[in-house]
Amino acid sequence: MGFAFYFFVSWLITVIFTVMKKRLTFVENSLVFLLMLIISINFSWIISAELKLVTLSKEPLDYTAFMINRSIGIPFIILVTLNLMKSVNSIGKSLIIMVCSILIQVILVKLGTNFDVTNRENWNILYDIIYFVLLYLFAVYSLKFFQKLKQSEAIS
Repeated sequence: MGFAFYFFVSWLITVIFTVMKKRLTFVENSLVFLLMLIISINFSWIISAELKLVTLSKEPLDYTAFMINRSIGIPFIILVTLNLMKSVNSIGKSLIIMVCSILIQVILVKLGTNFDVTNRENWNILYDIIYFVLLYLFAVYSLKFFQKLKQSEAIS
């Protein structure tokens, strides 16, 4: 069941990203996607393989569901969020979009535990919230840094 759910969510978020009006350029979207992919892969590897705080399922489909969420779901949800944040004018609306996105990510993590994709005995849901907040902040500031770098390069 976990595989079908994460497969559906990943396809849904990919389709949403594909059809939405993107406020970020192709290069900016690619940069954010690759950065979030690298961080997501390394973070999940550290907490599962190195620190053994989270146990991954030994079932092939459940493990694939974890990989799909980690490699497709998380980066694309962040991309959709950043594009939506770029389309609104106020900081308050941007924060609401980010908080809703973080809540969606946490719900997906919790559902992964309910579907036995992961076992989080030594891991608290608060750690996931902190991780996603830091991940979103890193995405926002790396995007701003890239845009500033691109702007200063265009001036000189």
